[in-house]
This record gives sequence, C-alpha cells and structure tokens, in this order.
Amino acid sequence: MVESRCIPQFQRRRHRKNFVGHLYKALVQKGIYTYKDDESLQRGDLIGPTLLKAIRESRIAIIIFSENYADSSWCLDELKYIMQCMDERGQIVMPIFYNVEPSHVRKQQGKYGEAFLEHELKNNNKVGSWRKALESAGSLAGWEPNHIANGHESKCIEEIVETISHKLHPIISSVNEDLVGIEARIQEFKSKLDIGSKEVRMVGIWGVGGGGKTTLAYSVYDAISSEFDGCCFIENIREESCKHGLQRLQERILYDVLKQKEEVKRVEEGRQKIKSRLYHKNVLIVLDDVSQLDHLKALAGSHDWFGEGSRIVITTRDCHLLNCHKVDVVHNIGLLNNKEAIKLFSKHAHQGNKPIQDYKLFSEKVVSYAGGLPLALKVIGCFLCDKDMNEWISAIARLKEIPDTDIVEKLKISFDGLKTVEKELFLDIACFYRKDFMNQAMEKLDACGFHPVIGVKVLIQRALITVSDGAFDMHDLVQEMGHYIVRGEHPRNPEKHSRIWISKHVRNICAMDASTELDKIQAIRYFPKPRANRNAPLQVNANMKKLRLIECKYLPGSSLPANFLSGELCYIGLWNSGQRQLWEGYKYLPNLRYINLFSMKNLIMTPDFDGLPNLEKFMLIECGHLEDIHPSIGRSKRLAFLQIEYCCSLKFSPPSSMSKKLTTLRISHCPKLFDVSEFEQIHHDMIGREVAVYEQYSTNLFATCIASCCGNFGGDIEPKKQPDKVAVDVECCLDEPSLPHNNISRIGLQLSHKGLRKLYIGYCGLGDDIGGELPNLQVLDLRGNKSSRINFTFLQLPRLKWLNVSGCKNLVELLELPSSISVLTADDCPSLECIGNMLNCKWLWKVSLMREYAGPIVGDILDSMGQGKAVEDHFFSLALPAYDAKFEFVDRFVRTCERFTMVLPHESWYDEFCGVLICIVTRMYDPLFTIILKPEIGNYFQSEVWEPEPDRFSQTYVGYVSFNLLKRHTPWWNSAWYNMISISVTGVEKSKFRFDNKTRFGGALVPRKSKGDVQTRKVAPDYSQVMG
Repeated sequence: MVESRCIPQFQRRRHRKNFVGHLYKALVQKGIYTYKDDESLQRGDLIGPTLLKAIRESRIAIIIFSENYADSSWCLDELKYIMQCMDERGQIVMPIFYNVEPSHVRKQQGKYGEAFLEHELKNNNKVGSWRKALESAGSLAGWEPNHIANGHESKCIEEIVETISHKLHPIISSVNEDLVGIEARIQEFKSKLDIGSKEVRMVGIWGVGGGGKTTLAYSVYDAISSEFDGCCFIENIREESCKHGLQRLQERILYDVLKQKEEVKRVEEGRQKIKSRLYHKNVLIVLDDVSQLDHLKALAGSHDWFGEGSRIVITTRDCHLLNCHKVDVVHNIGLLNNKEAIKLFSKHAHQGNKPIQDYKLFSEKVVSYAGGLPLALKVIGCFLCDKDMNEWISAIARLKEIPDTDIVEKLKISFDGLKTVEKELFLDIACFYRKDFMNQAMEKLDACGFHPVIGVKVLIQRALITVSDGAFDMHDLVQEMGHYIVRGEHPRNPEKHSRIWISKHVRNICAMDASTELDKIQAIRYFPKPRANRNAPLQVNANMKKLRLIECKYLPGSSLPANFLSGELCYIGLWNSGQRQLWEGYKYLPNLRYINLFSMKNLIMTPDFDGLPNLEKFMLIECGHLEDIHPSIGRSKRLAFLQIEYCCSLKFSPPSSMSKKLTTLRISHCPKLFDVSEFEQIHHDMIGREVAVYEQYSTNLFATCIASCCGNFGGDIEPKKQPDKVAVDVECCLDEPSLPHNNISRIGLQLSHKGLRKLYIGYCGLGDDIGGELPNLQVLDLRGNKSSRINFTFLQLPRLKWLNVSGCKNLVELLELPSSISVLTADDCPSLECIGNMLNCKWLWKVSLMREYAGPIVGDILDSMGQGKAVEDHFFSLALPAYDAKFEFVDRFVRTCERFTMVLPHESWYDEFCGVLICIVTRMYDPLFTIILKPEIGNYFQSEVWEPEPDRFSQTYVGYVSFNLLKRHTPWWNSAWYNMISISVTGVEKSKFRFDNKTRFGGALVPRKSKGDVQTRKVAPDYSQVMG
C-alpha cells in the first residue's frame, strides 16, 4: 500500500458524499495523496485493520467531528488510535468541528454526552480511553466551518487544503536528503521560478545527458507542487511521444490537473482543450526530456494557455528548443563538485557517505573519470559495490579503454539527434580539436565542408561541447562517447575507423601492405610525443581514397607519401616536418582548400597551384630556406587568404594577378622580400639572362618595390656605385615596372587591389613611400617597420577603419589620416611627434599610445576626438602609459579599490551635459569598464585623494561616454530618476608584483555645445560632490 500523506477520519454514513467528498476532491486536486476507504480498500478487506494501517502510515490525520460522531464506537476506536500515533509517531492531527462546538467534543456535552450515556451501558471498559481521546483532540486548534467566511463551505475547504499543503511542504522536502547536493540546487532553481509572482513563467533545465536534469525537476516538483491548483509531471517525453503519440500526453495533462478523463483524437484538438480548460488555473507542469519543438507546441504552446501564477518546467538537452519557445529562463544544470561526487559514488559503491579507507585512492580515480556526472557515478558505483580490490583495479583499467555502455548509450542520445554533417563535425572535434583554439579549428572544419559556424552553435546547444577561454572543450565522457562511435564495431582495428589520432595507430597503418583496404579513413592527425621516434619511416602503401584531412608534426621524408594525396583531400597541415616539397611534380587536388605549413625548415619549393583550383587559404610560417613561391599562385582564382611570416630567405612577393577574392594579405618578418641589396645584386649582372628573369617577375608584382633617391633607408646597407647607363629616380610600379637604379637609399610599397580588406606587412624594413589604391581595405597593420613619415595622401583608403603602426621606432609623423579611421594604435613609437590634422577624422573613437609617447600630441588628440561624430552618441577612449601628464579637466584623483561615484548636480543634468569624461590610472591590462546610472545615493567605499607619482607599471585611460549612449541602453529612461554615476573597472594586473591594487579615478561632466561653440567645453567637477 502506498503511504498516505493525508487521511480524513469521519462518521462515514452521514458525511461521505457531502463535506468529506468536497474536501477529498480539493485535496487530490492540490496534488495531496488522500486516503479514502471506499476507493482504496480492496473488496473483501476487513475495514478496521486496513484503516488502522492507513492511519499509521499517514502523515496527517484530519478528524471531522460532527453531531453524531460519538454515536459510532468505530470512530471512537479510530480516534483513540490516531491520538496514540500522534503521541508515539509525531503524526499531525487537525480537527474540523462540523456543526458542533469544540467544547462539546472536549467535555462530552450535548449530543456527545447523550452518546456516552449509551456507551457506558454497552462499552463501559472503553469509555475512559475514548473520553481521554476526545478531550485531547477537542483541545487541538482546528476549524469551525460555521465561523469561517460566513459559513461558506467552499471557502473553508480552500483554507483547510492550503494549511495542509504548507504542513506537508517541509516533510516532502526532507525526502530529498538522500540526493547529494540537491538542496542547494533546489533553492537556486526555485529562485528562478519566482514562486509567488502572478506572471506565467516557463523555465528550462538544460544540460548534458545524465547530468541530473530530471532529478532536479522531480525534487522541485515535490517541494512546490502543493502550492498550485493542479500539477502534472510527464517524464521521458522523447520516448513516450514516439510510442503513444502526443495525444496520449495531452490526455495525461488534462487528467492530472483536472482529475477528469478527456479523450483527445487529434493534436490540435488537445491544444485547444488544454488552453480552454487550464487558462484560468494556477498549475505546475513539468515536461521532462523534450527533444522536439513540436512537443512544446502541443503540450505547453504559450504562456496564455495557463492561469495566473502558473509554472511550466522543461528539461531538455537542446537549448535551441528553449530559445525558440521563448522560455523566460534557461537554467544550466551544474555537475557535482569533487566532494559531492565522492559522496554520491560512496553511497552506491560502499553503501555509505564516505569511501572505505583502503578504497579511497580508487574512489578518487573513478570520480576523476566521471567528471561530476551523476549518471556515471551511480552506474560505476553500483557495478563496483560487491567487488573486491583486485576487481576494482581491473574495472578501472578497463574503463579507460572500453567505456561503460550504459553511460555511453545515455550520452549518445544527444548525438543521435544530430544531422549527418553535425555528427561529422562533432566527431572531428572530439577526436582532434578538444583544447584547440576554436577559431583555428573552425577554419579546418570549414575547409572540410562542415559549415562549422552554425554546426558548432548546434553542438553547444545540445550540451555536447563548450567553448572555454576561446578553445573547444567537452566533458571527458562525452569525448569518450565520440571515440566509442568512431571505433564502432571494430575497436581493435583502427584501419576500419574513420579518424586516426593515436600515433601508434598511424604508424601501424602506414606499415600495412598495398592489399589492405583503407577506404574507411577520412582524417589523420599525427602528433607524436616529444620522445617518440620521429625519424621512423612513414610510407603509405595502400590507397586512402576518402582521406580529406592530414595534420602531422615531425613527419619524416622529403615529400608526403603519395597515397596520402586523395582527390577528396580538403586540408593539409604540417608542423616541424622534414619535407623539401609537398609532393613531386604536378598533382590535381580539386577539393584542397587550405594549406598550412609551419616551421618547415627544409622546404625549398611550393606546389604548382594550377592543380589546386579551389585553394582558399595558404600559410607559410618559419620556412627559412624557401626562396620563391611558384608563380602559378597568381592564377589561383579562389585564394582569399595569404600569410607569409618569418620566411627569411624569401625574395619576391606574390604577383599582381592575384585572385580577385583575396581579402587578407599578411606579410611579416621577411627581410629579403624588400631588401635593396637583392636588387643591387641583380643590377651587377644587368647584361644577359638575370635582367630578363627580374623583368619577368617585376611585371606581375603585387606589392611592387619603389626606388627613389630621397630620404634615408632604414637599414645599414650602403648603396653601391652603378653603371651610368642606369636610369635615376624611376619608380618600379604596377603599370610600368623598371629596374632598380643607382643611389638607392629608401624602399617602400606600391599597392593596388580592389578586393583586399586586411593587409598586414610588419617587420619588413619598409620605408616612407607607401602608395596605391585599396578601395575596400579596412585593416592596415604596418608594425615594426622603419618608416619615419607615413603620408596617406598617396594611399587611397576610403574605407580604412583600423590602423596599427606600433613598434615603428623611427616614426615621427603620421600625415593625412583617412577620414574613415576609427581605431589608431601607435604603441611603442617613442619618436612620434605629430598625427597631422585629426579634425577630419570624425569617426575616430579609440587611440592607443602605450609604453612611450610624445606628451604634446595628447591634448590635440583629445580635442579632435571630442569634436568627432563618433562621440555625438557614442564614446571615445585614449590609452596612455604611466601617468606623467595632467589633463585640464581633472584637478585631482581619488584612489579606491572598488569604484568611483560622481553625483549629478540637479534634475536637468541631461539637458545641460552631453556626457562624462573619465580618467583612470590602473595597473590592469585592457581593463573592462562598467558605468551605471543610479537613482539614489547608497553606501560608499572610503577613498583618498591621490597625488600623481611615477609608476612604470600603470597605464592611463581617458574616456568619454555620451549620455545619449547610456539612454539607449537604459530601460525605462527618465533622467529625473537618476542622480549619480558609478564607474567600476575590472581586469588582469599588468605586473605580477602587486605593490598597490588600487585604481585612481578622476572625472568631469561635459557641457552640451551651444550654437556659438566651436568645440566642446570641459569643466572640472565640484569635488565636494565627488565620492569614491
């Protein structure tokens, strides 16, 4: 028999079908299990003993005293037993005095007195104990329906049910004590439910399979269900909907809430019935394991289906469903911490809360393996509960190679719901790219045609992967599930797997003979450990017809094994490998989209690009012996990204006939690429073949060298005397290339490309002359070059947004910046004295002059930025090194660890001031500022006035924030409501030496421009109104 939570005790012949019937119905509708003898007893049961058992097992006994209650010796016997259970078992007894005075019950007067006169004649031996029971029960606090709500019986029943519900609440909650860590999780989730508010609220519980979503939902349901008019918990909707259809689940909701059977023939009919029958009811409905949006549309279509104060809880592995259904809150289920995991595992493995001492180390290994996943801890714990220590050791070792199928199959449900391309994407991440930076991995996955931008979003929403600190990550067991799927039915035959990532498997496969079928292998990643035999031969004999991805480190051989080169190949990545060339001769690889070559010390030749018609990205980094790039790269029509870095022997840059799709060109630390001495060497051999070769290259140069006789070349090369026949002062440009000439003293670039959007040419010894036409360029990085003056008059850059000239030690002037510029970074430019006329740069909002800067230009920058279009409704920021200059708008700084608060002067502050200027001196690197408008003055942290001191660890940030910007990001804006601004800063300390962790703040309000103003006026605040 199910334990009763509540049992009514009454005079059955008279009240079963009136007051008691109504009370029973109300209790059941409230979700309180209530015993009723005419429904609960099996035919033929003895009523007395069965009722006594029901009384003993009930949490609460409700005694309904009526006028004729004392006539029944049976009722009096039950009352005696109830009072005994109250004394001995702590049972809660709640009397209802229905049309009878409590004093008549307590003193046996009126009808009760008359009944006892007869009992003394027939049951004299029981009368004493009955009187005692009536006296005790009559003294308890209870209800008198005649005196509640003017005798309105339904109101009285409502009050009784509500009281019983609250009495049961702590009892129900105590059931969860056996669930490890559940109490804190219940409280956190209840706060998101916001019980008591009148709005209808839908809340999702989302997380990885086996993470405790259903357990949390059950626990919360038990804890709060008594507070609603109707409740329903539908579990395992994913399976139940497939077996029985959504109509059956709709019928279940209607029955559980209304306690009435409703037949539903069509899903749309069920939708209408739920909406029409429940829209006025305060209900709690839990929908467990939802896997499709149709489930939610059929069972809880929208907020307006349910009455005021209703709560709908949805558990799912797919966050996308919750977002599409517009739930109010998504609660990410938290896995167990180490302490909780040990406790849960011990409950199942040791039948206690703590591990047995001898098993402690092994318990910790299991907990580490499970990674806080409750499902894994329970499954493994139950498996090990009757095993000895040797069996534990064996089982734990086996888990590392062969995961438990119960765990894997539970996790695999999320995988099975993916589309084919999403499955392939997940398996690549699980096998190759966990812990790799997401952006780098995404490029490889995109080359394989997996469309990772949308695919990764789906995997995150399915709780299969996460992104942490910019890198892919996932739960250990989810990764094991991926490996389990790849191994499939052949766990010990890697040649039959789709992906190979274990070094010994790669070596074994490469050693197989030509008769071995390797047509299952799609991708290989060979990253041997540092101590592995890197020089072992790696020659593939069998064909890999479906190989689409190769990533290898320390790969021996002068070229790639021929059978690696499948027509399906999409990506090649080689690091620190010994190849002199990728392959011999011409290879047609129509699907190859991405080549990445890093630290290929022996590489002397790039492939013939005519055989790579779909190549989109080509990277050469640290290829020290490479002198040339195959000229066919100029015919690579789909190339969009070209990166060449630290190739110290490379002499010539790519030709001008580059792909029109090229959007990013990155060249840095290639000193011979623009080296004057190279031209001079060719110049010595002007007669004959060398000149013809140079002219052939010059006609197609994409980044063409300019030679002129003015200025100082940044290097130490002395110009050599040249024959008089050489033309003087002639530029080598795209349209009319010519040979270098004598008196060469400076070298620059002539650039032209209509599609290029990002150009990086750093640390290549460039001089001052930079010209050309780049109409779509948005990013220009010239870091570390030897220019002294850069004049943008000769560069047509109408869309340039971001310019970086950091590390140009000789740079004195930046002239005629493009008017479109938004961000200027000139860190570590100690010679910089002038940034030209910046008043034309109306969109400039951020300038960085870190490490060293020329003080006089700061005021000009602030004036220019303060008048630009970018600040009218936005903001600007200026980053400077340690504080060694004073700003007119700051007359003093305050020093505080917490925040800086400025009081607004009056209610019309928004009409008078356009924004606030802030100056912050801090040791934080790239700090994050938080600015909040507050409606009232609260408690403030103590601060002190600070006098500037030299500090090489500090950085200064000057910023302006417009009030219009704050207005757009502040809901229910009304300037009269706010009277102070709070500014706080968070970030990472620049120095590991924390001499002083306090930040210095200063600030001022900026008045709005009047019609006659030429520039924005800045005023210092009254520091009697400024508090830190």
